[in-house]
Amino acid sequence: MKRKKILFNIVSLIIFFYTITPISLICHADNEEAQRLFFSGVNMIENEMGARDNDLLSQIRLIVNIVYGLIGVIFFILIIYGGILWMTAGGKDEQVKKAQNIIQRVTIGLFIVVLAYAITYFILKRIL
Repeated sequence: MKRKKILFNIVSLIIFFYTITPISLICHADNEEAQRLFFSGVNMIENEMGARDNDLLSQIRLIVNIVYGLIGVIFFILIIYGGILWMTAGGKDEQVKKAQNIIQRVTIGLFIVVLAYAITYFILKRIL
């Protein structure tokens, strides 16, 4: 159990540094072409997301959307974890029940988050 926890922490750190490091390296690069390519990609994504306003409500909407997106990714990972746990149970009833509990709780949590998103979307739409 302790080995799994250590392995999970190492993999998490590798993924974290793998995704964060290129951004900081590109921003400090001396190569003008690399900076131009990076910032053109950032500007393209910004245009895809829509015009950014600097008022408070637009910033709140952006933060809420980012948080809900991250929560969605976490739910996806937990569903995959529960499925893998269930598939690798090998007839162990305890592990199957644990996987079923994980999937059930994640599904209920996802339902609650979707309802919360609908409520916040409705409120922010009325305010804006």
